[in-house]
Amino acid sequence: MKKFLLSAILPLFYFISVIIASFSYVAPIRAHADTYSGQTYACILSDDVFFYAAPDERRGVFLLPKTYYVKILEANDDYCKIEYLYDDDTSRKLTGYAKTSQLTFVPYTPLRPYLYYVFDVKYQIENAPIGDSSFLNQITVTCVYYGDYKVGSETYCYVLRGDTFGYITKPSTISYEENPEYADYLAQINNADSSSPSAPRPDESSPAQIAILIALCLLVPVLAALILKPPRRPPYESDE
Repeated sequence: MKKFLLSAILPLFYFISVIIASFSYVAPIRAHADTYSGQTYACILSDDVFFYAAPDERRGVFLLPKTYYVKILEANDDYCKIEYLYDDDTSRKLTGYAKTSQLTFVPYTPLRPYLYYVFDVKYQIENAPIGDSSFLNQITVTCVYYGDYKVGSETYCYVLRGDTFGYITKPSTISYEENPEYADYLAQINNADSSSPSAPRPDESSPAQIAILIALCLLVPVLAALILKPPRRPPYESDE
């Protein structure tokens, strides 16, 4: 009888171990979008991401425009070496640094990675003779906008004027549209996830599975007790 019970309970133990292992399986965690794994570009998703002249938070030059991108040249735990804007007739490419934790790395090449914004600034010359055409009482200069820089309650902007970089008081007329490419990328991912058939997650257990597991756990001690129970001794017979 014991041999029969052993041959019956050993497969049961194996079956229970397989069920417990399947219940304890945890699905692998997907990498977050802000984790660097060789991407070329990173998106700026907040208003407080500085472009630094050196990997030092005391060397902030300007705030990078939100929803636009920087090109990654080198990636490290604290700071990434980045590139912003490009060289043409009016703008100049800048190489600097940004905090790695504030960058959202993307697996695609954006069509319009940088904000290219050119505006004019007019300066009025005081005390110039009025009505005399030989005196210039107003000068207009063209600037390329790179980003804001705040000092207390005042907001300045970092610009390129000709071949010179510097700060000017931010004009109230500066206004630019946000880059929708990252939002479009997220929308495409969500649409792809919703269109694919949903499969049950391996780390979720149904009530029926839990009930079966509980029943098997209760059954094992009973069978073990039957196997280990000593045989009944015959009643003692007196010779008298």
